[in-house]
Amino acid sequence: MRGCAVIAVAALAGCTTATPHAPVVTPPSAPAAAPAPYAASSIKLANAGFESTVPGRRNNDPDGWFSHQHAGEPSYKFAVDTADPHGGARSLRIDNTGPEPYGAIAQSIDAKPYRGRTVQLSGWLRTRDSANATLSLIVLGNGVQLANNFMADAPVKGTTAWKRYSISAPVAPNAEFVEIGAMMQGKGSLWLDDVELSVK
Repeated sequence: MRGCAVIAVAALAGCTTATPHAPVVTPPSAPAAAPAPYAASSIKLANAGFESTVPGRRNNDPDGWFSHQHAGEPSYKFAVDTADPHGGARSLRIDNTGPEPYGAIAQSIDAKPYRGRTVQLSGWLRTRDSANATLSLIVLGNGVQLANNFMADAPVKGTTAWKRYSISAPVAPNAEFVEIGAMMQGKGSLWLDDVELSVK
């Protein structure tokens, strides 16, 4: 019995002299970092400065570009011009020659890699006696326009020297093509040069 009592006392003494452990506190988790914004990057265009002398696919259009106008009698003339380009040796010229409301030069790129982002079109324009000249940016999907920007708030009018303009548009999740270029609406002449397209 004495041995049992000694063991019990020793066990009790061990319990009373043990150092209690500090409770484990889990630090609050840091908030998730916001995803980094996309850095703007350039999108390659065909013949962006109109320097190529390779013939276009139709209507004597410049290499990599296509011209079109409102339905009706031919009312706009499209030509590569060597007189007073912005850069290099050539620019693209649009002249109004008839009654139809608009004529445009354009090229189309695949929109799929840029879905959910924003594209920005920049280009140099000059004009002579312009009623309404603009850059044009259209996002297309399933045969319809999903977004567009025609510089509606600030078209280029009158006679102007070379100036760089920029417009942008969102690329919808179902976008298929982005069409970029310039448009002449009504009387006058428009020159386009050194076109750039970027995505952010």
